[in-house]
Amino acid sequence: MSGSQINLEVENKFTKATIAIAIIAIVLGGVFGIIQVLTRTPNFPKLVGYDTYYLALTGHGVLMAIVFTTFYIMGISTYIVSRELKVNFSPRALWAAFALTLLGTVLAAIPILTGKANVLYTFYPPMKAHPLFYIGAAILVVGSWVYTFEVFRVFLKWRKQNPDVKIPVATFGILTTFIIWIIATPPVAVEVLLLLVPMSLFDVSVDVLLARTLFWWFGHPLVYFWLAPAIALWYYLVPKTLGVRLFSETMAKIAFILFIIASTPVGLHHQFVDPGVSPVLKFIHTLFTFTVATPSMLTAFNILATLERGGRVRGGKGLIGWIFKLPWSHLAFAGVIVPFLLFGNGGISGLVNASFQLNTVVHNTVWIVGHFHTTVGGAAALTFLAVTLLLIRELLGKELIAPKLALAGIYLWGIGQYIFSIGYYVAGVEGAPRRTAELTYGGMAPPSWIPWLQLGAIGAMVFWIGGVIIVAIIALSVLAGRPATLKPEEKLLTFNYTPVKNGNGGAVLDNMKLWVIVAIVLVIVGYMPPLIEIFGRGLSPAPPVLP
Repeated sequence: MSGSQINLEVENKFTKATIAIAIIAIVLGGVFGIIQVLTRTPNFPKLVGYDTYYLALTGHGVLMAIVFTTFYIMGISTYIVSRELKVNFSPRALWAAFALTLLGTVLAAIPILTGKANVLYTFYPPMKAHPLFYIGAAILVVGSWVYTFEVFRVFLKWRKQNPDVKIPVATFGILTTFIIWIIATPPVAVEVLLLLVPMSLFDVSVDVLLARTLFWWFGHPLVYFWLAPAIALWYYLVPKTLGVRLFSETMAKIAFILFIIASTPVGLHHQFVDPGVSPVLKFIHTLFTFTVATPSMLTAFNILATLERGGRVRGGKGLIGWIFKLPWSHLAFAGVIVPFLLFGNGGISGLVNASFQLNTVVHNTVWIVGHFHTTVGGAAALTFLAVTLLLIRELLGKELIAPKLALAGIYLWGIGQYIFSIGYYVAGVEGAPRRTAELTYGGMAPPSWIPWLQLGAIGAMVFWIGGVIIVAIIALSVLAGRPATLKPEEKLLTFNYTPVKNGNGGAVLDNMKLWVIVAIVLVIVGYMPPLIEIFGRGLSPAPPVLP
């Protein structure tokens, strides 16, 4: 069904269901997170023993990086695309995707919560988890594929009816998200089904380097699966809250295209210290990684230019006067700008991780933890939580309880993330390792680590409190919020789109088929040589071990 008005009852129910699961996941993941960060910090309370620490660390990573993000992105994508394109999703496809992803989540959660899958978010072999962990992860991915192909079907139906119309920017970002996902996930499915499930069920030995290479084919583009929908929301909400146009729609689409074509062949920069892969191939992936940093910089410029435009419309003068005219006390504005500022932190530190020489200093240190918490924990998660606050009014029709307290929660999250990242950056440069439960090493660890790790833990507590405030307000508003009375001009998440004809340049940008082909070619260029090298050397199977 296509037209100016469509019935969105099914899409709205799906969005509510998926976001509800996402919020449950972030609550559980947040509890695991604060448990493990306090337990590992010198001179802080040891809340759990070492076995439980690794259970919490695994649960935190899986729930936050995979479960929370997958469910939320499916929900918000349905909300955006159905409204911008005015095309209905198939109810069967939506609920099949929901059922499979939920089933996979539950199956994987059982061994995690019972301590039978303490293999962390990366589940590196030869560490072995219970088979249900791997089977659940595979089912979750299959469920996400069902949803992915439904998004593509909806888009192609719209494109057939509107062959010469520009793709709306937010929908362009959602398409980017799922193109990246469908290119990145097959290798991890192969790893799980052909290597890890047999290892877990039958104690089959596994080549560790092959498994790690397949995982990082998936693991780094996963970052852009988180970021692309968050950036799409920034491109929509920043100009919407300021009452101005986005500085450059063309620049936004070029950024998304660069994410599509360069986000996947970068995974070897996670394997700089791994033997068995040529340094030349690792260097090629370094170049791809710096290429994929470019769209992040374009995004930063585009958002900053839009902010300046909005500040000057409000009367801002001089070089920086426009900054003080921005609506910093506006909940929706703060909800996307604080994540944007955290994104700058994560992007800059990411360039260090990707540098061939500098990576040897920070590899497997808490620097990495500081980095990715400002990407998934800052840019993505905080954006999603802030948008959930808006959805309570606009989708559920309920007023927020204590909106000013919600605003304080957003700023606490941002301040805490910055404190956390600074502490962990410095401790990481000094050599403090990530993941390890005991960081004093019986008194042999350098004492210079301790104050920085403690600063990181203080930052973690600050942004955890901010998260508790936001989630509590979400829950209380859903349960007890009074009916909202919104005027049409007060609704921010309408995603109304007036069709605009494409010019020649725009038609090239909107040629998604072209960019998918380019992306696949670059993936082949990036990953066939290392895989040929691994198989040509001959596999070195390692027997599985319990963690």
